[in-house]
Amino acid sequence: MTNSGNATEQHRAECEARHWLAITRGDPQAVSDLMVRIAKRRGQAAADRLRDQMRLEWTRQRSG
Repeated sequence: MTNSGNATEQHRAECEARHWLAITRGDPQAVSDLMVRIAKRRGQAAADRLRDQMRLEWTRQRSG
């Protein structure tokens, strides 16, 4: 993938993480339920990546 493609994918991942944080409001149970659904549809690795990105976005929102 090109650098442009990597930047686009990173932007998409950040937007998705912010979207799910807004929907779940960061509630631990809601996030856990979401991760189960994501893992079933996309696989555990994708769920783990989303959870990691959500943690980063949560931290950015709180420090920013």
